[in-house]
Amino acid sequence: MVFFPPAKLNLGLHITGKRDDGFHDLESVFLPIGWSDILEVILDEEVPQGQARFEWTGLAIPGDTVNNLVTRAHKRLAEAFDLPGVSIHLHKVLPMGGGVGGGSADGTYTLRALNEVCNLGLSHDALMAHAAELGSDCPFFVQDAPALVRGRGEIVTPLQGDLPLRGYWVVVANPGIHISTAEAFGYVTPTPRSTDWNALATTPVTAWCDVIQNDFEVGARQRHPQIGRLIDALAEAGAAHAQMTGSGSTVFGLFEREGIAREAARLTQAHFCGPIRSDF
Repeated sequence: MVFFPPAKLNLGLHITGKRDDGFHDLESVFLPIGWSDILEVILDEEVPQGQARFEWTGLAIPGDTVNNLVTRAHKRLAEAFDLPGVSIHLHKVLPMGGGVGGGSADGTYTLRALNEVCNLGLSHDALMAHAAELGSDCPFFVQDAPALVRGRGEIVTPLQGDLPLRGYWVVVANPGIHISTAEAFGYVTPTPRSTDWNALATTPVTAWCDVIQNDFEVGARQRHPQIGRLIDALAEAGAAHAQMTGSGSTVFGLFEREGIAREAARLTQAHFCGPIRSDF
């Protein structure tokens, strides 16, 4: 079976505190978009029971491919169930360390794929529990709709209303800068505050900047002026809302019309330009 682990965008990202376990508390609305990796998981009689054959294509995956989120997801379920032998092929499209959650999506979709292909019968809550053990952003990708994400990323709550994005297009651009988690948090001071995230459903997109912001963005702009220039270019090209996503360095703009979005994508040499899904 073939799956498409999507990128996510952060509509605002507020860092509200430092936890006793060393993680930070965050609040953000996560929005899945049509830009995705490609993941294939099939039963393979040539692979011993409980094991997997892995193949990686597309963008290079930095670090140890033996211990990435895809392999860890398989290992986790293989230790809990008598899995048959499988082959797993990941074609990497989403940039690593770009703030779009590509690795988290790949790991969680591996859980979902194994659940389906191997008929494990795991419930939504069981998948959420396994995903939470994989990584902070992973639980969001168990479902397929925008959601409010809190805690270290493990608390996922559906929004109370639909976001006013029907007919909108999104343009996503990455300046090719890798921002480590340590670097990003080193320039952020957690600020306790209360945000009415459900107000996004009734607030015009052009006014979202009055309600939300990405706490990582100010520091990222200062350290990497290319990020600020990209955000400004999207805004000048007609974006109703433009910001950095995640801890960076990927930025995005939301556009009311396809033609304007495509021109903005051309001007910024964007990596993705497409409609916002309306079938959540």
